[in-house]
Amino acid sequence: MSVPALLPLALLGPALLAASGRDSVPAAFYNQPGANSAMRTAELERCRVIVTAPMSTADQKALTPPIEPDPLPRAALPSPSIETCMVMRGWRVYALSLRERKALARLSPKARARALDRLTAARHPSRGRLIRDGTGLRLRDPAVR
Repeated sequence: MSVPALLPLALLGPALLAASGRDSVPAAFYNQPGANSAMRTAELERCRVIVTAPMSTADQKALTPPIEPDPLPRAALPSPSIETCMVMRGWRVYALSLRERKALARLSPKARARALDRLTAARHPSRGRLIRDGTGLRLRDPAVR
């Protein structure tokens, strides 16, 4: 395929991601009482960096070979995830039912964002089913008191 043939796909891809990302309803959401969307976004970014590490790409491919080879094949080792990192940092994960997702989808984009922000900050979210609890061992920045 030539470069001009790929150009429409290259232009369309980011537009589709931007359109679907903001207006879609997630299957699950992160919750921490008192948190706001800016805090959630910062924590997600921090966990993305922790999980992918500075020596790897966003899709977790190593940029450099390991100093010592792993004793087990990489497929056999547990793989950290952004969700696990968020839970270890004290966030809870709630799953939304199909009915709840449809109800949120009927809202305007601004109302949907406000509703998801309220679910993020609620002590006891009015929607969703708790699937991962963020209690127990928590990883915190030692500079934060």
